[in-house]
Amino acid sequence: MSRARRFVVLNDAPLGDGADEDLLKITQVAQGLADLVVDSRDAAPFTLSVDAAWGMGKSSLLHRLETTLAAEPAVSTVWFNAWTSGKASALEGLIKSVLLGFDRNIIRRVLRSMSKRAHLLGGVRGLALLVGSFFGLGRVVDEVWQRMSLDAQARNQIKGVLRDAFRAWLAKGGSSGGRLLVVFVDDLDRCASERVVEVCEAIKLYLDVPGIVFVLACDQSALWRAVQESAGVGDPAAAVEYLEKIVQISYRIPAPSPEQALKLVDGYLDRSKTSGLFDKPLKDLIIERSGRNPRRIKRLINSFVLEYHLNRSWDAIGLENLVKVIMLQHFYPAFYRLLTNPRNVDLIREFLVYHRFRTEVKQGGQVVPDDWAAFFASKGLRPPQSADELRELEGELPAEYPALATDRDFVALLESFGETTESLMEQLQRRPLAVTQAPVDRPPEPIPFVPPLRGRRAIRVRLPAGEPDRPVLDGLRILWVDDQPANNTELARYLSSSGVRVDLATTTAEAVAAFRLSSPDALLSDFRRGTDDDAGIDDLAGFRREGYEGPVLFFSGKIPGLALQNRIRELRADGPTNDENEVVRWLAELVATRPG
Repeated sequence: MSRARRFVVLNDAPLGDGADEDLLKITQVAQGLADLVVDSRDAAPFTLSVDAAWGMGKSSLLHRLETTLAAEPAVSTVWFNAWTSGKASALEGLIKSVLLGFDRNIIRRVLRSMSKRAHLLGGVRGLALLVGSFFGLGRVVDEVWQRMSLDAQARNQIKGVLRDAFRAWLAKGGSSGGRLLVVFVDDLDRCASERVVEVCEAIKLYLDVPGIVFVLACDQSALWRAVQESAGVGDPAAAVEYLEKIVQISYRIPAPSPEQALKLVDGYLDRSKTSGLFDKPLKDLIIERSGRNPRRIKRLINSFVLEYHLNRSWDAIGLENLVKVIMLQHFYPAFYRLLTNPRNVDLIREFLVYHRFRTEVKQGGQVVPDDWAAFFASKGLRPPQSADELRELEGELPAEYPALATDRDFVALLESFGETTESLMEQLQRRPLAVTQAPVDRPPEPIPFVPPLRGRRAIRVRLPAGEPDRPVLDGLRILWVDDQPANNTELARYLSSSGVRVDLATTTAEAVAAFRLSSPDALLSDFRRGTDDDAGIDDLAGFRREGYEGPVLFFSGKIPGLALQNRIRELRADGPTNDENEVVRWLAELVATRPG
């Protein structure tokens, strides 16, 4: 077997694992957050959250922040992974992690304090269990900690014991600067809702003591849902209030800019030794369709590396073609599945012929029957006599074709295969890709409160997908209020991939909660909610009364009467429009006119 080509798998750390590798420049962010924590030590206790979606680098930033803080005098750090900490309760694991951040003399003082409160641990047996757990004597403490969690008096005394321990620990630091214990809690948003709430309660009820700072890596929308599900807080606004008591400061990791994303992709390609296989259009496609998510980009590259190592026959067909097939598998999974069906003909060539016919029809060209006779005959249709027969043709083709025909990136990807499509189809039907990956066809940011599709067909967005037409919307955050969010999926995905943070609400209560969680730069809204034709405009009036002064666009197909037009003007809103391109242009103008 030839070993001329040696491609390298990338690890799962989203932003790189090398000490000298910082592709997204998180060191500067870590230093700024470290300065904030150290300068605010007198304000402890408080909690800082590092907020981002899956794969965007929360853990990487936490590790860099931990390294930075560990170099600070009088600062100690503790790491607690809420997801991998075992079957023990989060309360037990978190408190033990904090205590083990102290020196052994402080822990002995804690145990002596507990022994004076014999009922706290159920007597000497409970104390022996606790000591065994701390010092590796092989005894379990699950029963003890469960008993404590059910006893209100015990809970109060635990906090007293911990407060005494922290005072002793702080006193050992002398008077210069003061000691600080920073507890990093990672992967909280991966946990079950009950465990999320348990960690939050441990932070607030037991560890809300001087000298301690918590840094949480989490997707705040996931915490929000967990609180609603498990803390008995059904109202979204109340769930926000609950979280505000836990988290005092929140840093949101932004999506990489287009320039940063390109450097990130180039860095990953260099490390995997695959850079010669990805041209600029392929890089742009990866950046856009992955939502600039570092982990998703790595997984796509790894899919190529593994597939090549498992099937060297791709050398004969071309490794550039394998890269493109991997892109189809990840970004267009429905079409990839069609390609691997042995009963199908050369679907790449078929789609491109269909696309050319569709384009000619849409542009008002003259349909010449002889030019299309063979293609129509292959579908059991007579040669086309007019543009009206496009619909009849589409009825004989895979259902995915019409939507894919509007995707310029997809069409360009298929056209780039050139004359190799027949051999490519033979390869895929004989031996489909061995690596099965979850398709990267979801929005880069999780959007809370999206109910299942209920009967209404989602709109198709026909937007420019490539430069220079695509507007730059980086850094914009919008709140989109609509009780039928499934209708907006494609446009929301497009905006997210263009750098917009899209927060979605389906009710007035959710919108109010979203306003309290963040400060959106703009508001998109429909008019109708359920049976209330004026819900959107009434909500806007309420938002204006509460102090929201930002721009508003009504996204709706409703034709407003004179009275509604007057209310829209009075409330300083734009629209309505049901044109997705108009929404994009409106947002681009906001970015262009934004101060600074």
